[in-house]
Amino acid sequence: MNIQPFRRVQGIAALAAMAAGVLALSSSAQAVVGDAVADGTYAFTAKLDIGEGDTKRACTGSLVDAQWILTASSCFAAAGQPAFPLPAGAPAQKTTATIGRTDLTGTGGKVVEVTELVSRSDRDLVMAKLAQPVTDIAPVLLADSAPVAGESLRAVGYGRTATSWVPDRLHAGTFDVTATGATTVAVTRDGGAICKGDAGGPALREQNGTLLLAAVHSASWGAGCFGSDETRPGAVESRTDDLTDWVTQVRGLPKDPQVASGDFNGDGREDIAAFYDNGTGPDGKNRASLFAFYSNGTGFAEPKRVWASTGSFSGAASKLTSGDYNGDGKDDLAVLYNSGQAADGKYATTVFTYTSNGAGFAAPKQTWASSGSFDWSKSKPVSGDFNGDGKDDLAVFYNGGQANDGKYVSLAFTFTSNGTAFNNPTTSWTSSGSFDWSKSKPVSGDFNGDGKDDLAVFYNGGQANDGKHVSLAFTFTSNGTAFNNPTTSWTSTGSFNWSKSKPVSGDYNGDKKDDLAVLYDSGQAADGKHVSTLFTFTSTGTAFAAPKQTWASTGSFNWNVSLPTSGDYNKDGKDDLGVLYEGSKTADGRRLDSLFTFTSTATGTKAPVLHWSGGVV
Repeated sequence: MNIQPFRRVQGIAALAAMAAGVLALSSSAQAVVGDAVADGTYAFTAKLDIGEGDTKRACTGSLVDAQWILTASSCFAAAGQPAFPLPAGAPAQKTTATIGRTDLTGTGGKVVEVTELVSRSDRDLVMAKLAQPVTDIAPVLLADSAPVAGESLRAVGYGRTATSWVPDRLHAGTFDVTATGATTVAVTRDGGAICKGDAGGPALREQNGTLLLAAVHSASWGAGCFGSDETRPGAVESRTDDLTDWVTQVRGLPKDPQVASGDFNGDGREDIAAFYDNGTGPDGKNRASLFAFYSNGTGFAEPKRVWASTGSFSGAASKLTSGDYNGDGKDDLAVLYNSGQAADGKYATTVFTYTSNGAGFAAPKQTWASSGSFDWSKSKPVSGDFNGDGKDDLAVFYNGGQANDGKYVSLAFTFTSNGTAFNNPTTSWTSSGSFDWSKSKPVSGDFNGDGKDDLAVFYNGGQANDGKHVSLAFTFTSNGTAFNNPTTSWTSTGSFNWSKSKPVSGDYNGDKKDDLAVLYDSGQAADGKHVSTLFTFTSTGTAFAAPKQTWASTGSFNWNVSLPTSGDYNKDGKDDLGVLYEGSKTADGRRLDSLFTFTSTATGTKAPVLHWSGGVV
C-alpha cells in the first residue's frame, strides 16, 4: 500500500479562481469538518491571515493571554523550511488576527496585527504577540494533564468544511483521542477531519463546565474536507498541557528596557538601573520590573530585581529618570507615567518615585498627578538639581504644538522637589521663535559649573544644500528659578546625523563641568559588522567644544540595540559611559542582554568592558 505522509497543517494557502470568477482563499493547514458554532461561542478563537496577495494563507489560533495567541508554528514556516523552531522575532509576512468574531462577515471582536513570534523547539507550536492587548475577551486556560486514549476533545477552527472551500463561520467537531506521545496527540473522527485553515486551532477539554486547551491542530489526512479524496480521518495535535510554565514565561518576557544611572546605595560609586516592560499577566494586568546593577568599583554585580509590579503597571506607559529627590545622598528613580484621558478629555499624567533605601527601592509612591491636561506623549523628562537646594528636581521638555503662524512651540516645565513629593510644575521656558520638540533630545547637567543643573537639547537641524546633516546643541542655563533662553553651544560643520545620535551627559574630564557625549551609528563595514562611535563634546563653561572621537568599535557593535547611560562607576571623579546591550534571543524567545562600560581617561575612553551577560528572567 502506498502510504502518503500526513499533510502538515502549514500555511500553504493560495488564491484560487472560482467558477463565478470570484477569488477565494484556500487556507493553510488542515481545518475542522463539523458544525457551525453559535455566535459568541469559543470567543477566544482567532482567525489568522498571514501574508498578502497570492501568497496569503490562513490559520486558526487561541487567545491564551490578553496579548498572546498560541497557534501552530508551521503556519509561519517558509516553503521548504522546517515547521519548527522558527526564528524569534517579527513574522516574515504581515499577519493579522481576528479574535472573537464567530461570523467572519460580521464586525464583532477585534482585529489586531501580530508583531512577534516565540516558537517551541520541540513541537509545532508558537506564541504570537499582538500589537495591542485584547482585554474584553477571556483567554482560554491550558489543561494541566495529558489527553488519554478514549477521551473526547472538541476541535475548533475556521478552515474548510465538507461543502465549503472558504467558510465564513467558526466550526467545531468532537474527536476521539487514540494515542498520546511526549509532545503529540493522535485523534480521529468518523465522518470528519481537520482541514485546511484549521492549523493552530484549539482541541478543547471540558472539565467541570470550563473549557481547557489540551492541544493544538498540527497535521491531518484531511478525509471529508472539501476537494479531498482522502479516506483516512486521523490527525495529529501538539500537546499543550505541559507548557504552562513556558506560556507564563513568554507572557512575562522582559522587553523594551530603559536605563538610568545613579548612586543608589550611597557608596560614592554610581550604579545602573534597568526598567523592563513585562507585558500582561494572566489576569490582564500590565506588568513591569526594575533591576539594579550595583557597582563594586571595578565591575558590576549580577542584576538584582529590586521591584516588580503587583497591581497593573505598564512599562510602555513609563518614562524613566533618576536623581536624589529627597537629598539623603542616595539616588532614587522616578517614572513619568501615562494615566490616559479623563472623562472630560483631559490628558492625565502621574509621577511615581521609587525611593532608594540603600539596599533596594521602596514601592513606587505617587509624587505628582496632573490636575489640568498634561499629555504624556508630548513629554520628555530629565532630572537635575535646577535650583541648587541639594535635592534633584524633575524637568519636562514639552511639545506645545504649532502657533497660528506655523512656528513650532516647545516648553520646559520644572517640578521642584520638596523632599517628599514634587511641587506643581512651573513654566520655566517657552520658545519664542520656532523650536520643534520632535527634533529635540534633552539631557541635563551642570554645564557651566555653577552648582545648578541646566538643560541641553541635542537638535536636528536638517540637511544643508550640500546634503550634509546638520545637528546643534542648545544650552538652557538655570538661574535658580527658571531656564534662560537657549544659546547655541555647538553647531556641526561636517555632516553629523541627529537621527543616528544618542546623547547623554556627564563630567568626563573631571573639571566639575558636565559635558555632552553622543553614541553614534556609523553604519556597517564591508564585512557586515556594525560600527558604533563615541564622541565627546567638552564643556568650556559657555559652550561645547567640537566633538572628539573617543572610541570606535572594532568588532561588531550595534547602535540600534544599545541603550547608553552615564555615571562615575569607579569613583575616580570622572563620569563613564554605560551601555545596556541586547545581544541576542534564545530559541524560546528570551531576551539576552549585556552590560558594557566605557571608562573615561579624561582625554579619551577605554575600550568597553563586558561586565555581565544574561537574561533577567
